[in-house]
Amino acid sequence: MARGYMGKILNVDLTTGHIAEEVLDEQLCQDYIGGYGIGAKLLYDRIPSGADPLGPDNILGLLTGPCTGTQALIGSRFVVVGKSPNTGTWGDANCGGQFGPHLKFAGFDGVLFSGISDKPVYLLVDDGQAELRDAAHLWGLNVSKLEDTLKEELGNDIQVASIGTAGEKLSLTAAVMNDKGRAAARSGLGAVMGSKRLKAVVVRGKQQVEIADPERLREQRRHYLREAPKADFFYSAREYGTGGDTAKSALCGDSPVKNWGGAGTVDFPQEMASRISDDSVIAYQEKPYHCWGCPIGCGGTMKLERGKYALQVEKDHTGHKPEYETLCMFGTDILNDNVESIIRFNEICNDYGLDTISVGATLAFATECYEEGLITQEDTGGIQLTWGNDEALVQMAELLAKREGFGALLADGVKVASEKLGPETEPYAIHVQGEEVPAHDPRYTPGLATTYILDATPGRHTQGGELISPPGLELREEDKYVYSGRAYDHYRQWAAMHVVNAAGLCMFGYLSFQVESLPEQLSAVTGWDFDLEEVFKAGMRVATIRHAFNLREGHNPLTRNVPGRLVGEPPLTEGNVRGVTVDYRTMLREFLEYIDWDTRTTVPSEGSLRKLGMEFLIEDMAGVQVPAV
Repeated sequence: MARGYMGKILNVDLTTGHIAEEVLDEQLCQDYIGGYGIGAKLLYDRIPSGADPLGPDNILGLLTGPCTGTQALIGSRFVVVGKSPNTGTWGDANCGGQFGPHLKFAGFDGVLFSGISDKPVYLLVDDGQAELRDAAHLWGLNVSKLEDTLKEELGNDIQVASIGTAGEKLSLTAAVMNDKGRAAARSGLGAVMGSKRLKAVVVRGKQQVEIADPERLREQRRHYLREAPKADFFYSAREYGTGGDTAKSALCGDSPVKNWGGAGTVDFPQEMASRISDDSVIAYQEKPYHCWGCPIGCGGTMKLERGKYALQVEKDHTGHKPEYETLCMFGTDILNDNVESIIRFNEICNDYGLDTISVGATLAFATECYEEGLITQEDTGGIQLTWGNDEALVQMAELLAKREGFGALLADGVKVASEKLGPETEPYAIHVQGEEVPAHDPRYTPGLATTYILDATPGRHTQGGELISPPGLELREEDKYVYSGRAYDHYRQWAAMHVVNAAGLCMFGYLSFQVESLPEQLSAVTGWDFDLEEVFKAGMRVATIRHAFNLREGHNPLTRNVPGRLVGEPPLTEGNVRGVTVDYRTMLREFLEYIDWDTRTTVPSEGSLRKLGMEFLIEDMAGVQVPAV
């Protein structure tokens, strides 16, 4: 087996309680790298077409990559995979912290869960030994209390991935949590975990990840860390976390404002934006913290000891610093400049186990519906959902987390809420096929439109297509990002990000260091000889197998809804991206032509599959039935 892998995964049948070790195939690892690459191939083979995402045939996986738990640049990540109940297609969510490396130290590259337990359980993986344990006494606990309870029972040297009560109640905005504030948040996979009555996965171990060339890897790390301070993103992330550019983002048109219908320069100007950005957030930080092995340390614990949003202090836990997405989705998107309320909102989502992007977007949707008279105070139980009303919005977030009152209608996200409220709310429902869109606007970075629409997980900014760093505060005409039309550039970003995610690397390393670091690190870790083109080829394999999963479900991404506000239809009349309409149809066509997928069905050509060594898909893809556009 190549280095970088523990060489085996666990298969856990929750219906029968049977646990079996499976040796990883080396060719599978070389072809699909790890993480959701390997996960997509295994689940493509094992989940039947048409499976209910919340039923026993769905498989939930927690998987690492070869760089996870190594000295590679920010090798802290793991992924959660499964069929998404939000979209009915492929789903994955990425997370850092401590859990991923320690899953490998416990002896395994990943765990796959099938079936449904007849009672609440958790899996304990203890230095190579695995067992299911009763979780009846844990069911009903939220994330912070759950982790404290498990450490009291098992010791402080464990790491936990779990769901809060939102996952237990099958909220489609539910996340899988670790470190009390790190979230594998997207695709609604917390609901899948809850549907299986799996409360937590607990890992402990001291096994080592073998590296093919440790000295080469150490030298690469030293080299890139010497260069890192030259990268604006590296400095900003170390100083402020991901929220260092929140104000700039609001003003330049990158972040959503007023449920994607407003302009920062008009609706959320500098004096408001500065209250939820950089120094205004850091003022509440108790101390920074690092994910495992990270040289940046963008995380932080917060203290908020008094006032209406005071955090409850439990043991060594106070609160977590809100990240960029949270600051925008509960800040700029609802016109809220009260940073203390955002810190409180962040902790509600962390403790109940919720995706802050989805919950913030859902509250923005509900607020606009309220402002437009489509929701009344009688509907909301007396809560006035008006723009910037931080107290009301925090109160509604708590109801959503608990599935109580009007919050129960919102608990499954924008798409479900809009369908329940009626078609007149659809213009305000900003999602792509059930996945709420993150805080990066295609009108500012048009390449994101291709990613949001085409990737196997819709509405995702972590799959390529972003600018490397945002511009400064000077809002000049030339600051506007204009799509180059070069499909190869998008292909490079898309393919590279799939390898970053599959390898167990953090995208912040990719944003801080050169793309050339990818083949160097993979070669040093595994012993395989990667060059940049082979990295792109591997990333394209990962993209293709994830996409094939969706095609087999009869899903053509070109049929996905595209909210007009995302692409400037009609364009804004004010702000830095005024007048911009994204020609996403041309962009999609050009990109599909470049990667040799059919421009009407998105089915990969036989030639493209042969180039990737994916001949096993040729017959399957010839037989898929998808609507042509």
